[in-house]
Amino acid sequence: MNNMIASNIRRLSLTVLMVFCVSSFPLGVKSLIAEDAFESLLKKIPGSANALMLVDADAVLASPLAIKSGWNLGQGKGPLAQPLILPPEASHLVIASQMNPNHGFQQAYELAVVRLAEPLTMRSIARAEGGYVDLIGAVQAAWSPTDSYFVQNGSDTIGLMFPANRQAAGRWAEFALNNQKLEISPYLQGARLLLGNQTQIVMAFDLENSVQPHELRRSLTESPLVGDDAEKRQRFEQALFGLKGVTLGVSLTDRAQGTLLVDFSTPPNALGQDAKPLVLAALEKFGVYVDDIQNWSATYRSDAIELSGPLSEAGMRRIFSLLEMPSSNFSRLKEETPAGESESDKIAQASVRYFQAISTLLDDMQHEFKTNRDARQSYAPVYMERYARKIDRLPILNVDEELLAYGSSVAETLRRNSVTTKTAGVEQGVQKSAVYGNYEYVYDQYGYTSRVNSAATKQNIKTQIERQQEGEARKVRFESWKDIEDATASIRVRMTQKYQMEF
Repeated sequence: MNNMIASNIRRLSLTVLMVFCVSSFPLGVKSLIAEDAFESLLKKIPGSANALMLVDADAVLASPLAIKSGWNLGQGKGPLAQPLILPPEASHLVIASQMNPNHGFQQAYELAVVRLAEPLTMRSIARAEGGYVDLIGAVQAAWSPTDSYFVQNGSDTIGLMFPANRQAAGRWAEFALNNQKLEISPYLQGARLLLGNQTQIVMAFDLENSVQPHELRRSLTESPLVGDDAEKRQRFEQALFGLKGVTLGVSLTDRAQGTLLVDFSTPPNALGQDAKPLVLAALEKFGVYVDDIQNWSATYRSDAIELSGPLSEAGMRRIFSLLEMPSSNFSRLKEETPAGESESDKIAQASVRYFQAISTLLDDMQHEFKTNRDARQSYAPVYMERYARKIDRLPILNVDEELLAYGSSVAETLRRNSVTTKTAGVEQGVQKSAVYGNYEYVYDQYGYTSRVNSAATKQNIKTQIERQQEGEARKVRFESWKDIEDATASIRVRMTQKYQMEF
């Protein structure tokens, strides 16, 4: 009798565990399998990383959306046929970085660890990258012109590091080969539990202790959601100071579905109905807003705010540009040159792929550059900088020299616009700080004097400063976009005439 009761208890416990795994996140019990598949890769990530991306590459390419869109075939968009770089040899990959969210998500480094379905030698990688084989200590490595190092992480695993700091790459490779435990934060460790069933991609950002008190107070004071409501500002501050991190799960069926979790140390219910507007405002402020999220549904989940809804391919490209493989060139290792193909044909085909890739990125950005709703600068500055880097990392082997010059000019224009918008933000902060306390300094016929400002007057002054600086940034951006459009149309005509094929 006791044995029967014990057996029933065990069965009930297992059932409860399975129900919990399925219901706690729409990802399912397969997360246990995914956890095992990624654990050895995660042990190669240093503890200083605060951003992580996990990709079940086999599951991504097997999804109905990937098959329908030809992600594994490179249909029509060159190297950017997929919204993220997936080497055909990869089965699982982890991308990690140490970022500063308070400075445009600047990266101290970017790493990738790739489990291979079939081995790749450093020599073949160096050849595909246009680099050279290196030996860093006892570790086989390859340097790439994309400012990255490849290192051998085991018989079926390779690692990539950006930028190409040889000393750092060697030390990381040694760490990755010998480390036997997880060094990443508990928050990032939890990301692997979200993989499974139809969720093939997870991104996580550990933001604990990243909120700066003075910046939070300034942002809340300037926010139309808070304004001069001191009690509301205090409630919001208490909730937002407890920010732990942000995790995004992407589920691929016949479409892409995103689930964004904003995690806190305590229940964020104090935010009330303003939870979603605050999340959107934060994404805009940090320059990582995606239009798709505007229409997502929002709910509270114990210590988190959950937003979920459909993701477009352009939206995925934006999001995945925050963390991506440091190089895309070696992902073309399986593309064999047809026997008897002439040198001219090789250049033409490589050039078409290069032009299609840049066109895809520009199509993503076209609406942003032409809109007048620049108070929401969703491409400035982070995505513009990341898209410029995407262009820098495109495969350039056999690409027409004139086309390469065009690509470099586009990347530099995006990078310059990113800097311009950052500078506008800095100048806003400096000018706003001149609105000291309750006083405004003005010049009249008697010289400089001060006068008391009401709260409404102070806000009007700050709004005027914002509009002035954003207007200057927008002016540069609009002129640059016109330049890009003209250059794109011109190079397309010249390349089509030169190679007698459609670009």
